[in-house]
Amino acid sequence: MQTRIEQVRNLKTSAKNQRDRGRKGYERALTLLGEAIAIANDELSANPPAEARLEYARELSDCHGLMGGVHRRWADEAATEERTKHLKDSIRAYDKGHRYESPEYGIVDSYNLVNRLLVRVLVAPEALTMNADLVLDPDIDPVNLPRAIEQAAATVHEQLTGSRRGNYWAMADLALLEVLLGRRTATAAYADFLGASPPDFALISAIAALKPLAELKIAVAPALGDAVKVLEDRLKLLRA
Repeated sequence: MQTRIEQVRNLKTSAKNQRDRGRKGYERALTLLGEAIAIANDELSANPPAEARLEYARELSDCHGLMGGVHRRWADEAATEERTKHLKDSIRAYDKGHRYESPEYGIVDSYNLVNRLLVRVLVAPEALTMNADLVLDPDIDPVNLPRAIEQAAATVHEQLTGSRRGNYWAMADLALLEVLLGRRTATAAYADFLGASPPDFALISAIAALKPLAELKIAVAPALGDAVKVLEDRLKLLRA
């Protein structure tokens, strides 16, 4: 018989398989993730021992992040009105996942932290230079994007000096944030990430995060486009 944590992980794996089917699998993927989240929430609310608590919190963070990613992919394939709906649903999911990336649960990560901000940029590019809270819907936390991105960059930088030292995912997150902030050129920002010899799937993931942002009408779009080219050139070398 499967343990509860195994049930969560198997549901998550099935959801990833459905997600990878494209639009015909997105709805099923979200259903499976909802089932996994319900199990993990039940177990976490039962106040389990510290090790189990960390495991369930990590799965909740991951499952909500996967939900955010499914909605984001769905938005890429949707018409304008449906696109906005899925982007907002993506933000809601990433926001929930980010709540578990905290000292309270002992999770040091930046996946939800960064993506919850990037999707907000996709919804409202003008907020990138707006010195005020971006308000989208009553159930979505208002966020001052420039300030939040600055804080996220500081958080990831701190992680890289500590428990995530040498982590190429963290390096990619920090590089993207620094280009988005206009702090560094693409080449300089991604030097550490490329120096860590990331595998092809990490390069593909980093490129996928950059491309939609590079297509926006924002001042740093050319620099984001440069970053895409830098990473695509490395990917070609890796596959040569």
